Amino acid sequence: MVRFPSKTNTLRFLREAGVPVGTVIDIGVEQETHELRQVFPDRRHILFEPVAEFHEAIRRNYAGMDYFLVPAAASDEVGTGRLHKFAIEGKEVTHARLVEGSNEEKLETVATLRLDNFLKGRNELKPYLLKLDVDGSELPVMRGCEGIWDDIGCVVIEVNAFNIAERLNFLIAKDFRLFDIVDQCYYYGLFVQADFVFVANKLMDNENLKPWETRKFSWEGWLPVANLEPREERTARAGKRGVPAPALRLWQRLISRLAKHRKGSKGAA
Repeated sequence: MVRFPSKTNTLRFLREAGVPVGTVIDIGVEQETHELRQVFPDRRHILFEPVAEFHEAIRRNYAGMDYFLVPAAASDEVGTGRLHKFAIEGKEVTHARLVEGSNEEKLETVATLRLDNFLKGRNELKPYLLKLDVDGSELPVMRGCEGIWDDIGCVVIEVNAFNIAERLNFLIAKDFRLFDIVDQCYYYGLFVQADFVFVANKLMDNENLKPWETRKFSWEGWLPVANLEPREERTARAGKRGVPAPALRLWQRLISRLAKHRKGSKGAA
């Protein structure tokens, strides 16, 4: 099976492959996470969103689904925190993050909680799928999961160009494996962010998740990402920047090497 690397397709692939998800825990839902709604409409969604301006839209978007809205910020402490809300365009709030050591009057005081404390004693189905998108505050949220890592089967986390290593190392140390990189975003030609999808190592024994061990090699199953774009689109984008995009250059080199390998293999035959 080949699939375009998007969050929806990867989540659907994992579900169809048999990776279990009992409850979706969505940290930083904003107005909705439509990919999780699409792929897991029959699962309970626990939605953490401290920004009150988003709550009406959340109730509208999740109407008819099994969901529970928590109007607090997940962190590594139980108490209160200072929330900075801002708009990257227009006047309506688009983003928010917890900040420390600031007395700005514009900051809003919100409740904070640890996920392990919150879930303790609750009868939620396991394993959990944990999604994190909190504009840079992901590490405190994960530190607040110390008591429930054994109950988490999958993590979807937003990373940016400056924090990839610490997010990756943290989750590898918790016995997770990087499964996919999806929804890459560039800004004026520079990589900005992507979503990393991790699966617990204990679930990776699923034969559908290790085709290099369970299936005979086939070129039909090998998919360079750049091949998914029309040739004229790749050429136009590369010409607009003057040079190919970093990811495109990488895939172009890979394709060239594969082509030489295949040509050499046919010659040897």
